[in-house]
Amino acid sequence: MKISQFSGALALALSLAACEDNRGPVPGERGTSAGTATPAVAGENYSAAGAVTKVAGNQVTISHGPVEWIGWPAMTMAFRAGSPDMIEGIAVGDQVAFTFREDQGAYVLTSLSKGR
Repeated sequence: MKISQFSGALALALSLAACEDNRGPVPGERGTSAGTATPAVAGENYSAAGAVTKVAGNQVTISHGPVEWIGWPAMTMAFRAGSPDMIEGIAVGDQVAFTFREDQGAYVLTSLSKGR
């Protein structure tokens, strides 16, 4: 009976180890190494560069490279423009450099400029 219980416990432990969380870093989290993420600091500015994939209303969707300071891999995500004039002249396909901050669960652009 004890061997059976040990075998069951071992099988459970191995199953759980095989089910590691592979979802990767979540936007809004911060980390210091790949796959390690901790919450972003509200109000702190972060920098990135990428290509605009969509502009709609006050939202700009950008396919950006990694944001190492907060542990984000390269991804495509929407950012809210900090002001309406910030996105004037921005179009799909533009290469942009930008800074952003987390504000009550949303990512808000604090600067946006064409070119990298």
